[in-house]
Amino acid sequence: MNLERFVIFLAAFFFLLYGLAFALLPSGMAMIVTGSGPEGVSALIDFRATYGGLNIAVGLVLFYLFTIKQLRACLVVIIVVLLSMAVTRTIGLLLDGSGNLFMYLFLVLEIVGAALAAIAMRGQAHTIE
Repeated sequence: MNLERFVIFLAAFFFLLYGLAFALLPSGMAMIVTGSGPEGVSALIDFRATYGGLNIAVGLVLFYLFTIKQLRACLVVIIVVLLSMAVTRTIGLLLDGSGNLFMYLFLVLEIVGAALAAIAMRGQAHTIE
C-alpha cells in the first residue's frame, strides 16, 4: 500500500470510528477526551450530532472519494479538516489556557496527519486510472 492510500484509509477509519464512538457514547467519550461531560439533553444531542455525525460524515466522504479514485480530493479534505482543527485548537489553547494531554496529543496528530497528506499529495494526479 502506497503512502497516499495509507493516509486516506487511516484518516477515514479514524474519523468514522471516532464519530461512531461519540454518536453511541457521547458522555463517556467527552469524559475521556475533555474530562467533563455534556450537561442536559440538548448538550448530549449536540455532542452526538457534532462530534459523532460530523466525524462520521468526514469518514464516509473519504471512503466514497477513495472508492471512485479521487485520491487527490481525499488528501485535500484531510489537509483542510486537520489544519482547521489544529488552528482552532491552537486558538483555544492560547485564549483559554492549557488543556489536558489529549488536547496536545490531538494537536500533534492533526499537524502530522496534515503533513503526511501533503507529502502524499505531492505528484498525485487529480484521479487515478
